[in-house]
Formats: sequence, structure tokens, C-alpha cells
Amino acid sequence: MNDSEINVIYSSDDNYAQHMGVSIWSLVEQNQDFKIINIYIIDNHISMNNKAKIEQIVTAFSGVKIVWIPFIKYEEKLKLDMPWSISISAYARLFIEQMLPETMNRVIYLDCDTVICDSLHQLWQFNLNGKTVGVVQDTVGATAKEKLGIPNEDKYFNSGMLLIDLDAWRVKQVSKKCLELIENYNGNVCHHDQGVLNGVFKEDKCFLPMRYNTITVHYFLNLYQIRKYYEEYAPFYSEEEIEEAKSAPAILHFTPSFTSRPWIKGCQHPLRQKYWDVLKKTPWSEAKPQKNTTKWYVRLLEWRYRVLPF
Repeated sequence: MNDSEINVIYSSDDNYAQHMGVSIWSLVEQNQDFKIINIYIIDNHISMNNKAKIEQIVTAFSGVKIVWIPFIKYEEKLKLDMPWSISISAYARLFIEQMLPETMNRVIYLDCDTVICDSLHQLWQFNLNGKTVGVVQDTVGATAKEKLGIPNEDKYFNSGMLLIDLDAWRVKQVSKKCLELIENYNGNVCHHDQGVLNGVFKEDKCFLPMRYNTITVHYFLNLYQIRKYYEEYAPFYSEEEIEEAKSAPAILHFTPSFTSRPWIKGCQHPLRQKYWDVLKKTPWSEAKPQKNTTKWYVRLLEWRYRVLPF
């Protein structure tokens, strides 16, 4: 593995292009210790205007390369029956073995709603100990695990950051296994693509420090509250590990837990300004917060868990 060159892959449609641009800028800005940063973007109908803005980011730095991967020829392979709206772009990561060069042996997948706050050099060099993916544990209820055939005492992970051994992914035919799992669930898998990956990688994952995917829930619930709210019985990060990740996240992941995202009016995330600080440096610098269209009763529930005691 070349420690002077890093490979990162995103997947986006036009709605998330601005947020991906923020993530890309933060990625490149925080990782100047790499001589070459290869960024692969799975393109689900991103507009020419937004593509131009992404390309403009590259011109602000040296050693950064962008490769666009059209998603349209892979989309037809998905047989989904989703009960609610979700961008199909989220499923694109399931096909990375077919999208990336055969000579590439490692890549980091990142969701678009991330801000990179530190160098990823240590993450890039992390020893996966023979496992296919490096992941960060997530909080999820027992019902979701049960639907995926995962015992409640087993760990579940968030798929917004994946450190992937591509050689192992190819040998184990992970993409084929993902499609087979989707078919077995008649196109409706709990938690969508994240559920698919948790179902496939039950015994084939290596857990990483939380700071490499610090999700929103930890800024609102402590460990006791997490265990009570989610009925979480699996071993989890300690209070000390959680606090360290919150105070010094390497990858800040703005998941919609108990509040909206930073680009939505009324977001209560304590680190929401980090998104706007990076945005001001990008071609989307004039963007304004969007209206919160979340149902009133959902916002009421979010407020209840943020403010009132358990």
C-alpha cells in the first residue's frame, strides 16, 4: 500500500452535490500530507453545473484527481421495492468492485454528509486483520437486527465510512452477495443499503475507532441513554472513547438523529458551523439554509429526546 497516495469514493445525485462538494473540500484540505488524492465519484445524474463546481475544487489544490463513474449502467441491476423515498445513489457502493481499477487494492468510501476534520493517514494505514471492511459501530434497535438475522448481542455498523480491502471484496464476490440478499428480501431490506452491508458482513468486519465516523446521536445521548433508547445489548464504545471522538472527530458524519442536517434551518447539532465554515470556501459559498420540511410531530419527538430526561 502506497502511503503517499489515497483513494476515496463518493456517490451522489444532484440533490447532494453541494454537500459532497463540502466533504471533498474538507477531505483535500485536511490531507495535504498525501502527494496524490484520487477521488472517484459515482454520478447519479449530477448536473453539468454542479460537476463544474466539483472540478473547480480540484483546481484549488495540487495532486488531486477526480474520476466520474456513471451509475446508470449499474442501476438496472438493482431490484428494489422501497416503501419510502431514498436516493438510489446510496446503493451504488455495492458495485465498487466493478467500478474501480482492478489494480486498486484499497479505497475509503464516504457518504456525502461528512466533513473531514483531520488527516486520514492513520485510517488509510489501518490493519484490517484479514477482514474485508473497516467500520465504526452504530446504534440500532433489536428489531432492525432481527430483520437482518443479526443477534441483538452482535454489533451493527454505520456504512457512511467504509475502509475497504478491494482484493478481498473481489475474491469474496461481495457485490453478488449483496444483490442476492436484496433479492431474498424481495427488494425491501431494513435500513436499505446499510442493512444489506450489515447482512453480508456479519463476520467479515473490523471495528475502527469512533472518531473515523462520528455520527450525530452521540452529541445528544450518552451511553446509558443509547442503551436504553435502542435497547442495545451489544458491546459498545466506552464513555471515554465516545467523548474523545466527539471532541476530536476525524470524520464528522451529519446523520439525521434527533435534529436536522446543518444545511437545514433550525439544526441543533453543536458542530453544525463546521459545515458552513467549509462551504464558504467552495463554489457554493452563497448557499443559504434550506427550509425544514420535517413533519411537526417528528420535530416534537426530536425536541423531547434532546431536552427532556429519559
